[in-house]
Amino acid sequence: MKTAELVIEEINTDRGTYLSVKGELDLTTVNQLRGSLLAQVLRYAPNDVALDLTSVDFIDSAGLALLVESRKRLAAESRKLYLVVSAGKQPERVLRLVRFDTIMTLVHSIDDVPAQEIPVAPPR
Repeated sequence: MKTAELVIEEINTDRGTYLSVKGELDLTTVNQLRGSLLAQVLRYAPNDVALDLTSVDFIDSAGLALLVESRKRLAAESRKLYLVVSAGKQPERVLRLVRFDTIMTLVHSIDDVPAQEIPVAPPR
């Protein structure tokens, strides 16, 4: 059985900081993202969180559960989770099929996330 691979990168831009994910988000990789995503949720309060999934080829129920967990933590503080997805790829189709587009904001470019909504990394 081949193990899926996942690469997570924190991207700092003049618009803010967000997580970019590449690979497959499934039962074997979800814990890699859990730590990074929940740290993002906690670190940048009270801002919203953006997660770039445009380079994710596959997402399963474990990945969906993590998104729900993150969304619940953010919603408790009236914050949003923006998911950047590639039009027509499996993650977008699954997210729309299970109606995540009704509880999270799906966009096709990080530029579609309002600049003030993306958290800015603290100086190091």
